[in-house]
Amino acid sequence: MANTFPCKIVTPTANAFDGEATYVSFPAWDGQYGMLKGLAPLLSTLAPGTLRIDNEEGSASFLIEGGFAHVDGETLTLVTEGALPADEINLEEAKAELAEANARVTSDEKDRLAVERAQQVATAKVALASK
Repeated sequence: MANTFPCKIVTPTANAFDGEATYVSFPAWDGQYGMLKGLAPLLSTLAPGTLRIDNEEGSASFLIEGGFAHVDGETLTLVTEGALPADEINLEEAKAELAEANARVTSDEKDRLAVERAQQVATAKVALASK
């Protein structure tokens, strides 16, 4: 337990994870971050993508849909709109979601941002389910 730190994944409806981690990798707006024990203070915007948590029991991956990462002291807290465990993602459904998002492409600025977001989430789902 000497090389672990507390990690939490919080969504609007539940705590998706609350435990110890040895390493956490998550997508941020400016690239992929990796965290080990001895964290520096941090506040960052999360991007849709794959979150991986390693601990002494193994590794778990989640699809996250954006949000915020916060490090205060030794604790990493990820507040996200959604966190779906990798083993709950169906590849065919993810591909269908991506095809639907791609079909919704529009030039309307408001709709374009929503479509791009749907494309990012669906692309991340397909990538995670394909592993």
